[in-house]
Amino acid sequence: MFDFLHNPPLNRELINMLGGDRVNMLSITPNAQQKSKKDNQALSETLHCAISRPFSFSLESFSFLLSLCEAYGRVGVIASANKMLYEASRTHNNCIQIIPNIDNGSVESGVREALSNGVKCFFVPYLNEDILTSNLYLDEILHSCFSVWDISYALALNLPLPKNANFMLINGENLGVLRGYGILCSKKSDFFGLSALSMYLEIENLYEVFIKAISLKQECSGIDYACRFFEHIKEILHDDVYRFYNTPKNTLPLGLVSSRARNLIQSLLFDDISLINGVDCLYGFSSPSFVLRLMGFSEDRARELLCLSFNNQNIDDTTIKESAVKIANNFLQLKKLQG
Repeated sequence: MFDFLHNPPLNRELINMLGGDRVNMLSITPNAQQKSKKDNQALSETLHCAISRPFSFSLESFSFLLSLCEAYGRVGVIASANKMLYEASRTHNNCIQIIPNIDNGSVESGVREALSNGVKCFFVPYLNEDILTSNLYLDEILHSCFSVWDISYALALNLPLPKNANFMLINGENLGVLRGYGILCSKKSDFFGLSALSMYLEIENLYEVFIKAISLKQECSGIDYACRFFEHIKEILHDDVYRFYNTPKNTLPLGLVSSRARNLIQSLLFDDISLINGVDCLYGFSSPSFVLRLMGFSEDRARELLCLSFNNQNIDDTTIKESAVKIANNFLQLKKLQG
């Protein structure tokens, strides 16, 4: 219920459109080519880009993209990006990781230091994983650099897009499409001379699926249920609950003092409430948030995180209050059991 940003319900209608009647179109027909080109143009125009291509969001695809971008010199990767991008960057000697500041969750100081050291290419997540702080302010700071932005969360939350991004990445997983389906968009039709990016096998209906997925997210209302939820749970738990950082509407990096969030998550499954303890939890790893650990938080503190997000198409004030009460009560019960 409250992990829709990272793990939203699958949109079966859109998924059924992917690939048509076959897994791969090895010999694409002229009609299919024409439709793919038309849909590509429509999606690109929606994102204010010139061209789009499939992108799998796998370790291999990120490593390939990093290798191409290293033509610009050293690459700065904000470490609180997609988990697969972070892991890929660790295998590239010409990449430096930029870690959010523990005091405010900002990466500005690290980015400015990288700029002073001659870094000209940056990989930027629109929201930092797990802590969910926004990096949109970097759009202006990096306007003269080559920047690759992951805008998946921005589209899911219907937030304004960066204007100066050279490449933009969209993870279908965050829009209700299957993991492994994504989009890479470029502001120039030749991908800024990185010609290898044009060598992709098309996926039938992929662009149309993403156009529809994005339009569904644009119907979201402007109500911020995260603030209302925090007010309700704070009334019950008082000093046992806190926010790690201030974040965009309908997102909440919630901390529960001295808790084991995974135990709480398991207990809430019986109430049909789904949550995550960061993306490591989403991928099924037992370790706590890799972002919080990189930032310098202890393992115990990292385990206090509940990474909440709110889909305001399917909830209301009553649901928010009832859920806050259930989560608070389960937390208090577990606290008593733990002594």
